[in-house]
Amino acid sequence: MMTQTILAVLFATGAQTTDRFEIRRMDGEPQLSVIQGILVDGTLTFADGEKQAGGTWYTLRREGVPYPAEMRAPHAELANGDRIQGTIASADGDAVLFRLALPGVEQIIRLPLSAIRVIWTTRQPASDPKWLQGSRKRDVIQTRSGDQILGAITSIDPSKNLLAYQVEGKDQSLNFTKLAAIAFNTELARVRKPKGLYYRLTMANGSRMSVLSITYDGKEWTAETLFKEKIRVPGPQVIAIDVEQGKVSWLADVTPAKYQSRVEGTEPTPLAVNRCVTGDFLRLRSAAGEETFDRGIGLQSECSVTYSLAEKYRRFEALAGLDAKSGVRGDAILVVLVDGKEQTLPLAGKLTLASGSIVVRVDLTQAKELTIVVKQGNGGTVQDHVNLVEARLVP
Repeated sequence: MMTQTILAVLFATGAQTTDRFEIRRMDGEPQLSVIQGILVDGTLTFADGEKQAGGTWYTLRREGVPYPAEMRAPHAELANGDRIQGTIASADGDAVLFRLALPGVEQIIRLPLSAIRVIWTTRQPASDPKWLQGSRKRDVIQTRSGDQILGAITSIDPSKNLLAYQVEGKDQSLNFTKLAAIAFNTELARVRKPKGLYYRLTMANGSRMSVLSITYDGKEWTAETLFKEKIRVPGPQVIAIDVEQGKVSWLADVTPAKYQSRVEGTEPTPLAVNRCVTGDFLRLRSAAGEETFDRGIGLQSECSVTYSLAEKYRRFEALAGLDAKSGVRGDAILVVLVDGKEQTLPLAGKLTLASGSIVVRVDLTQAKELTIVVKQGNGGTVQDHVNLVEARLVP
């Protein structure tokens, strides 16, 4: 009961913003505490003097603050999915010097061109345009007038309003003020994952950024980027921190043993990984409005997905609800089975936009199989787009 209460407080994000964080721990109940500091080894220190060792927690989330909407302001999107709000300071044929959009002292970091998927200098559309989808053998320069240029970026100097590039070996240029976005050659794209643990920050401005390490002194966060540079983040800017490549498994990263979709008269809907079934971002409605999540799975009603567990996990947890955009008229029922036995869920698993999201927390001790089923409710399967976000298997 204590767990459900704490999680309900966490996800009912209409509460007033505080400096308290919800700490998800490997062993034990979630804990709400004021974090006084984080050491380089991941040890948390609390205002009451208690400590939580690094490696024993896997996520922090600021109480009363909703996850921000997907990035629309000028930003860089990396090949690993990171989105970092900011603007281009300069660039050459190897890297972009990128100015972070954070309050306080100006900070510029280096982003290798091979790590970048796209940089937007104007407001990004609600979904990826066709020219950004798929693979590319050359850089795509998108102008504000809608024209596209295929070539290879050689340098960018906003102070001189200059973007230089080559087309078939010939030097060309474009006035920087006419630039809308640059999508980089996907054949060169690579972001090497760190060895061992690292962290992913969710910031108030919508940035999602992977970092090698993170420390906190009660006022300011200090992090080391994947490219070995230090950045400073004002305290209130950090909304959440997730441990990556630890013992906890994101459900989206686990290959299902079986998946079935059986809506009559339609093509089977594939399992959506880190996306809604429409291919768009994972969105849920909360008391504070709409929230956008990076990690989870998207399901259409009349489908089921099964995962083999091999008795390795202690629990399954997620936040489940209809997609806030494409599931407005949906009506679905979520069923979770462990080794074939149906588990008790809040609201009996019934999902409508009016009823909101439900917290799923299921015991997996010595379990061999987890099955997630979405059934149609009233009104057929139209807009029964169910998102399971922050879905994890905890050992």
